[in-house]
Amino acid sequence: MNYILVGIIVSFVLTGISFITTQNIFVSVFIFLISNAFFVFVVNRKMKKNQLKIHRYHQCFHFINSFIISLNVKGSMSAAIQSGYETVDDDTKAIIDSIKELNEEEKITYLNKYFKFDLYRLFVDTINLWNEEGGDILKMSQYLINQVRLKEQYLITCETIHRQKTIEFIVLWAISLAILTLLRFALSQFFERIRQTIFYQIAVGVIILFVLASIYILIMRISKLDLEGWKDEEK
Repeated sequence: MNYILVGIIVSFVLTGISFITTQNIFVSVFIFLISNAFFVFVVNRKMKKNQLKIHRYHQCFHFINSFIISLNVKGSMSAAIQSGYETVDDDTKAIIDSIKELNEEEKITYLNKYFKFDLYRLFVDTINLWNEEGGDILKMSQYLINQVRLKEQYLITCETIHRQKTIEFIVLWAISLAILTLLRFALSQFFERIRQTIFYQIAVGVIILFVLASIYILIMRISKLDLEGWKDEEK
């Protein structure tokens, strides 16, 4: 999703509401600049990091799952890596392609720099143990597989809940701002008496800023995902 484009649209909507309710160009310009800066420097950056984290984990899940299944069936590290390679996206494939000169064990270890999750580190330890001692890879990795799948289901559930909460948030604020705008026309005579007062101008500005603050709280809740090992500053 292009959050900058969404931010520009929301900024125009909030600016329009601000101008309709205050008829003050200075307040409206202030709202436009603040809301645009908020979406560009806060929402866009935060959501891109969140999307990267979720997307990277999905790729990690597919790689680990395919790798273990293939290793169990074929008993070959190279075949397992190839199986994992075929299930990931182009960005991950490019990372794997860039380390072709490494052997299989080194490739698995190197990808720890890309899949910076605790579960992937557990995966590396499990594969190293299998290389050293052999055994049934499915039994050795049963706990890992369960945890990886539980975390994948956790992410899917969170994404569904966040989508529902976002829709509810948009609907509630849309209704609230629509009522504020309609009151300006329904109480036109009263509006004419108060629109020049500094208290009214500030009140409208505070309401718009409260909308932005509510969006910030929503974004922080959406991006608060429990994926052990990953840090928000990861690239």
